[in-house]
Amino acid sequence: MSNSGYLIIGGGGHAAALAEILIKQHKSILGVVAPNILAGHAIFDTVQHYLRDEDVLAFSTNEVLLVNGIGAMPRQTLREKVYTRFSELGYTFATVIADSALVSDYAVLAKGGQIMNNAVINIGSEIGENTIINTSVSVDHDCIIGAHCHIAPGTTLSGQVIVENNVHIATGSSIINDVSIGCNTIIGVGANITKSIPKYSIVYGTHSIIKGLGE
Repeated sequence: MSNSGYLIIGGGGHAAALAEILIKQHKSILGVVAPNILAGHAIFDTVQHYLRDEDVLAFSTNEVLLVNGIGAMPRQTLREKVYTRFSELGYTFATVIADSALVSDYAVLAKGGQIMNNAVINIGSEIGENTIINTSVSVDHDCIIGAHCHIAPGTTLSGQVIVENNVHIATGSSIINDVSIGCNTIIGVGANITKSIPKYSIVYGTHSIIKGLGE
């Protein structure tokens, strides 16, 4: 691909944080696509503003890399829908890694993954497509994190944790080694996970689990 720059989709705080990472890396931002700019006005003031998702189609698939700046909230599907739509149209989503992140040379990052400031990805770990590893997250060795997940700021995953697709792990959670988190699960703020969690669960604290939601 011979792309001429990056096009950010989304105008909120996550989009602004990604824009700052790209600017610090001297990447060319062609524009931001969002109905409204909700955060990061100082950054986006100098960036071309497009109002509709359809404006992406004015760029050919080989001249632009898309950046999914839509934040990931529990059970909200807009981020995944945007990713899927434009991927199926032949666009490529950039993998964004902050300069302050520490990513092992032996980790595997799928396309569209986003590794934010001060995150650590250790040896043997795999990060799925369109997944956010947010600020100051620690992912220890040989963890496997699926597609369309959000590992929120300050979360710690010990070694060999498996996180299936579409999982939201909220801020400040801790996951002990050798456990699995089933798909479409929500782990609440500050939870301490010491055993495997079935799919479609909501977990509060350490042991309070509501199962089967959305199955």
